[in-house]
Amino acid sequence: MSLYRNRQSFTPASGDAANHVVGSGTARAGLTEFCISSPATPVEQMGQYRVARTTTAGTTPAGNTTVVKDDPLSPAAGCTVGGGGYSTEPTSGDVLGEYSVHQKAIFRWVAYPGRELRSLPASNNGIALIVVAQSAAFAIDTMVEWME
Repeated sequence: MSLYRNRQSFTPASGDAANHVVGSGTARAGLTEFCISSPATPVEQMGQYRVARTTTAGTTPAGNTTVVKDDPLSPAAGCTVGGGGYSTEPTSGDVLGEYSVHQKAIFRWVAYPGRELRSLPASNNGIALIVVAQSAAFAIDTMVEWME
């Protein structure tokens, strides 16, 4: 089992995929952890976020597409990653969780071992952390970690 991660920093619009891990015919992602925080000046604002399976890859991610290996001896990732908004967002499928997070909070979700949230085993299917809405636009930092 190998672990990989990706980080995004951006000011999202409603419906933007903050982080999107896209599988292939040979690699399936299992979300093990994610974190949501904000570097913006703290005020009383809320964001709604969703973790969902996706059935398309989306086009032209605007954010960081770098995959970071937790262990330098791990093989290259079989999944790709994008986020920070897309010109065409990925198509959402099964909703795996919904979370409301205050802008002043740091929210971290960690899967119990063996209970990772899994993508479907097919090309261009993935799993995404999606911004559903914000009470007012504010910058966020997000991080996802997955296993293959």
